[in-house]
Amino acid sequence: MIAASHTLAMVGSGAVGSIALARHPRASLFVSLAGIVVAGLACCGNALQVLVGMPTPIAPDIEWPLPIGSATFVLDGLSAWFLLTIGALSTGVGVYSWGYFRSGLGHGSVWAATALLNILVAAMVITVCAGDLVVFMFGWELMSLSAFLLVGFDHRNSKARHGAWMYLVATHLGTAVGVLPVFGAFAATARSTSFAGFAGSFDSSESAVCVALFFLGLVGFGTKAGIMPMHVWLPEAHPVAPSPVSVLMSGAVIMMGIYALLRLISWLPPLSRGCGYAVVAIAIVTGVTAILYAMAQRQYKPMLAYSSVENIGIITLGIGLGMLGRATHQPIVAVLGFSGALLHVLNHALFKGLLFLSAGAVLHATGVDNIERLGGVARRDPLNAALFLFGCVAICGLPPLNGFVSEFLIYSGLLRGAGLGLPLVTAFALVGAAALALIGGLALAGFSKLFGVMFLGEARDAQIRIHATPMSMVIGMSILALGCVAIAIGAPFFGSLLDAPLRTVAVECLEGRGALDSIFSPLAWVGVLCLVAVGVAGALIAFRRRRSLAEFASDRQVTWGCGYAAPTARMQYTGSSYVWKLMHSFRNVLRPQRSVLRPAGCFAEESSLDTRTLDIAVQKGYQPVFRAVARGCERLWPLQHGRIQLYLTYLIATLLVVFAVEAWFSPFSVDEPSIVTPAVSMGRSLEGAISHGGDRLP
Repeated sequence: MIAASHTLAMVGSGAVGSIALARHPRASLFVSLAGIVVAGLACCGNALQVLVGMPTPIAPDIEWPLPIGSATFVLDGLSAWFLLTIGALSTGVGVYSWGYFRSGLGHGSVWAATALLNILVAAMVITVCAGDLVVFMFGWELMSLSAFLLVGFDHRNSKARHGAWMYLVATHLGTAVGVLPVFGAFAATARSTSFAGFAGSFDSSESAVCVALFFLGLVGFGTKAGIMPMHVWLPEAHPVAPSPVSVLMSGAVIMMGIYALLRLISWLPPLSRGCGYAVVAIAIVTGVTAILYAMAQRQYKPMLAYSSVENIGIITLGIGLGMLGRATHQPIVAVLGFSGALLHVLNHALFKGLLFLSAGAVLHATGVDNIERLGGVARRDPLNAALFLFGCVAICGLPPLNGFVSEFLIYSGLLRGAGLGLPLVTAFALVGAAALALIGGLALAGFSKLFGVMFLGEARDAQIRIHATPMSMVIGMSILALGCVAIAIGAPFFGSLLDAPLRTVAVECLEGRGALDSIFSPLAWVGVLCLVAVGVAGALIAFRRRRSLAEFASDRQVTWGCGYAAPTARMQYTGSSYVWKLMHSFRNVLRPQRSVLRPAGCFAEESSLDTRTLDIAVQKGYQPVFRAVARGCERLWPLQHGRIQLYLTYLIATLLVVFAVEAWFSPFSVDEPSIVTPAVSMGRSLEGAISHGGDRLP
């Protein structure tokens, strides 16, 4: 589509301008960020044009130099929805990054970071608009490489290098194990690399093949999305990346895995109930376990990264519900499940982007990423505190913000599924509803801890200096906050936009469209009434606070502390103590480690309590496997000796073996009419003459 080509031209201009103006840092920063903002607005406009059903111009044919595939871009309903997500997030990030990177001008290669940001946005646009396998894989790999370079941008930091390599290895393992086999099977069956021929390549009679392809796709695309247990790269990569990069990775890059999974579902016939049960079970484990790990974190960026995994679990729960609806021929359940998942994709991009940007502003102002060292930030940076609180309310699924809308759709679908009268479907639906409620409660506890410890109370470290957030960063965050409000108030409008992606994912489910409309209409009123209530409550609180300050300005007293006359900042709750009871309740799942130095003697000088929760997937899964592989490689002593001449011998021997195998299995055929080169033709003539006793030789 011409939308994709124009957007790519904008971000391409931003990347080239950033590099060309590297010696003029301020101009380079402006040009590169302007490219991101303009491209983001263009993405939103073009996506809305498709989603509302307006005609879109057809892109001209692009000359394609490769012998396979074609430069085909398609903007259907599903692509448009994810393009809207990319555009909204990129717009906020572009505005925010002006204040974020401006302080670093002259202290590093800011031009390289902003050029890579443009390339990352371009790669995501290519991925969602690709109409051909080769184009998709180009965008997929470009996205992985640009994100790798951005995560490891601070290459002097060992944690940044570790997070970058962990991301690159994980995403390429997922591509090799799941993505390439799936696309290879579709391309071989359709005898084409065009996505237009993939739909219908496999029919319902090939159920075993379809199930195998789906689970391969779940592994490959789920690694990019962060579905457990393939999530381990997120808590390592997101915290060490620059904050704008963390926002794009958490809000958009991982959603490319969800996009590809939904695209795969659209190509396959309705799968069996077992696939739906499996996806629901994986989603429950992902959501519950991830929010528990999030609560246990002491750094706020790893906590937000685990929270992204939790929200991927919620999205996957909606997808599993939609698959169950298709398998049981219940269009209402399918529509509610897929709609809740799609809307939560956009919602997560907005409120998680807001939280990452706000956390980045705190890190930008303090240089501290430890929750336990902060406190009282709201007094010195009230605008950022208000925006962070806004994001916390949205991510917990509370009205009147957008998280409530998408989770309510999934709840409605689960309750509809529980009433179908099918015992196993009812059981999975009820367990899913209970798990979603548990996730919401744990998220509320975790984010109340995060906001309370960081922004409220007294400063725990007197050496930390905080400056106010620059206005451009506040504006960038406000754009995403307004998006959260717009979806909550305009729920019926966004519900109507879901029609186009639903037609792509499961067109047969649109019979249940009326249930979706009946749910969205009252949700709009819920959002409006909640906003009115919040506004009234805020006005009353402000009035009371102003009156109290006027009355007690001359005789202010500290809060009574049970008769203790000398309170200090150390007497506040820490984040770990705030959630310890909850963590202790799930100790058999998380297995937290405690290190205690108990007071001894009558005049004890030192005592401490340290708790730490490690990711069990890393400790009990990946680390033992990779250590075993490393030990196995070390034992291959004949191959590892440091002699360059023997390494070259191995390479030449390998090439000879490959050529020999190729020649053995692909012999020339004399009887096969073909166009050959003169040298090959002469060779065949000599071969024929020899086979006839040499009569034809001169």
